Amino acid sequence: MFLVNVQEALGLTYDQTLDSSLTLIQSMLSEYSYLWNERNKEEKTGEDEGGEYEWIELPDWDDPTKTNRVKKYKDVGKFIKAEKSL
Repeated sequence: MFLVNVQEALGLTYDQTLDSSLTLIQSMLSEYSYLWNERNKEEKTGEDEGGEYEWIELPDWDDPTKTNRVKKYKDVGKFIKAEKSL
């Protein structure tokens, strides 16, 4: 089970996991878990300190009677890299 969890979370093969330090793997899994917990905490509270997005409800693609909660960004310009013409 440990090898499967490491492969899912960190993308390491079984051989790479067995060749690595147990302490290093455990600390990487701890950091991975912390990041996911923080991400999930933000999604549950819906906080947006920078005012970059708002939560909206959209119909589900598989079942139109259900809705999915997604972020709608107010300005996506900073996420798009504009190419300069020569």
